[in-house]
Amino acid sequence: MTISQTTVEEISNEMPTGEMEPQDASRRMPYPPPTPYPMMGAASLGDMPTFAMDGENLGGYSQYGVAASSRPENQLDIFTIGKDSAMYYKKCDRSVWSDWERLGGFCISAPVAVSRRENRIDTFVIGGDRSVYYKYWNGSTWSDWLNLGGYSQFGVAAAAWGEHRLDLFIVNWDGAIYQKFWDGLIWSDWEKLGGYCISTPAAVSWGLNRIDIFALGSDRAVYQNYWNGSSWVGWEKLGGYSQYGVAAASGIENRLDIYIIARNGAVYQKYWDGSNWVGWNNLGGYSIAAPAAVASAPNRVDTFVLGSDRAVYHKWYGIAD
Repeated sequence: MTISQTTVEEISNEMPTGEMEPQDASRRMPYPPPTPYPMMGAASLGDMPTFAMDGENLGGYSQYGVAASSRPENQLDIFTIGKDSAMYYKKCDRSVWSDWERLGGFCISAPVAVSRRENRIDTFVIGGDRSVYYKYWNGSTWSDWLNLGGYSQFGVAAAAWGEHRLDLFIVNWDGAIYQKFWDGLIWSDWEKLGGYCISTPAAVSWGLNRIDIFALGSDRAVYQNYWNGSSWVGWEKLGGYSQYGVAAASGIENRLDIYIIARNGAVYQKYWDGSNWVGWNNLGGYSIAAPAAVASAPNRVDTFVLGSDRAVYHKWYGIAD
């Protein structure tokens, strides 16, 4: 696909700045009591039909979107929600993709996945009660599903800035972002970070004790907030106009790449080079859901989208030093 520079004005709208200002983070979020989480049977490739189309078509059929994580270099893991609402998994080891494997569950949002050490994958989805559910790979087996509570209008975002740290973000019924974290021993309560969002947020960490989160405001522009090690700094508008959500990736310190689907269905990229935001860049393609992005090497970002046939498509980009 040809990369072309596009001005912010071509894909952005304005909105009152106050709509994404941080709110009081002292309140805890109410959430419904845990309910049984439906489990499904063994994998069935018949539930994941493939389609013959141009490009790197990874097949599958997804109701919502796709999630991606990376363990060692050259190993990728992707997740989708099939037409039976169960989660499916496919992995790539040195350019060879596996078949789709069915992990079960009953999901009403796109999944999210993060790897915080070698041979460990943590995945999160929204269940039928709109709570957050958690399933992980420990290097040999997949765990059962664990209900982490909360109530999400959309999906869930996850980031890891250390081997024993996980941070989750959802948009509650009031449109604000809420956070929950694992400190290596226990899960915290849900805490309100404020803002007003109309899509699943994205989260990424480029260093120890640093988290960047991105969300769409009511004008469908992208907003950023980040944790600097001691506090959340507040919302900044990055512009753009996204039909769905936003994806974020980082492979090296002080570098961020974010991706959206604009009005024309194409993927657009904006990046932070350590001192300034650059873009938006039109990467082309056509997607019917929010993209996914992961840095599989320090100078490489792998992106995934859903095509019009609801199959998963993959393209990677080199990142200049």
